[in-house]
Amino acid sequence: MTISTEESAKNYLEKMLAILDIDAQVSEENIDESTTCLRIDCKASDAKLLIGRKGQTLEALQFLLRQMCRGPNKIEQPHFMLDVLNYRQRRREQIVDQAKEGAVAVLNGETEDFELQPMSAFERRVVHKYLQEHFPELSSDSRGQGEDRHIVISYVGLSEEEREYGEVEEEEEFVAAEKPGDE
Repeated sequence: MTISTEESAKNYLEKMLAILDIDAQVSEENIDESTTCLRIDCKASDAKLLIGRKGQTLEALQFLLRQMCRGPNKIEQPHFMLDVLNYRQRRREQIVDQAKEGAVAVLNGETEDFELQPMSAFERRVVHKYLQEHFPELSSDSRGQGEDRHIVISYVGLSEEEREYGEVEEEEEFVAAEKPGDE
């Protein structure tokens, strides 16, 4: 019988929390078909310790746990993430709000480029995906190195396909308005 990555991650995490003398419950939640979230429910004072400044401790704990689950012969990276008292969801909402603010500033012409605060790779992916889905006329580029890596939002306009699709709709409306006999 083999233990799955998520089961071993949960076991390792529970042992780590016990060593740190943190009374917590660890639950598993499937995020999608390939990613599991290990949620830690604990006291707020313990959550502050586990999350750390700007989530750095949580990121480090997740990194250690992934390394422990990889083992010496495993090449593939385990697909799970850690969350403490729903910190990641709250952080995601903050990041999306910042991205919206930047997008509106660029679209309103207040600035050509809007730089967001430095953030982790996971958080940058959230911003890139959000902007692609909701603001296709904007681009988001990661700039900087290490802890200073951040996103810059700028205007690029609509792609040719999006412009053609938009023009087709306008042409169809115009043609429909000029049908013979509609005078």
